[in-house]
Amino acid sequence: MLSRATTSAVAYRASSMRRMRRRSAQATRLYCSTNGCTSFLVLDEIGQVAHCEICGYVRRLA
Repeated sequence: MLSRATTSAVAYRASSMRRMRRRSAQATRLYCSTNGCTSFLVLDEIGQVAHCEICGYVRRLA
């Protein structure tokens, strides 16, 4: 069983890693911005739409 400090440290590290991944992905790839989803969006070039295969989030591209 983990202590409260260890559990907090693990949770903080996980959220920091997700935040870093989001920031680095903004320059090159579309990142799914829904809560808790850590995947990239798949582009549909014909319909100008990007969607997440994990959670189903859909984003229109301008």
